[in-house]
Amino acid sequence: MVEITNPAANGAAAPARLIDHVEIEVEVMLGEARLTVAELNRLAAGDILPVDRTIGEAADIRVNGRVIARGEIVTVDDKFAVRVTEIGD
Repeated sequence: MVEITNPAANGAAAPARLIDHVEIEVEVMLGEARLTVAELNRLAAGDILPVDRTIGEAADIRVNGRVIARGEIVTVDDKFAVRVTEIGD
């Protein structure tokens, strides 16, 4: 647990912020595609869906639909992960 010092409390340690335990949904957007409903219905396992980004472009990291950072896709132990390269606007 992280403790912060509250100057108003004469240097007494205060507990971490009350919202630190709140869960949020984080999305990593590799790109987007626009399809009709008919095209979506025709998709099958193994089909390729091209997106509007190219290899090497940054992936957007979004919280509540808002881009908060950008990163690059990497692999770690045969799983995909994101290395954060930019934070903020």
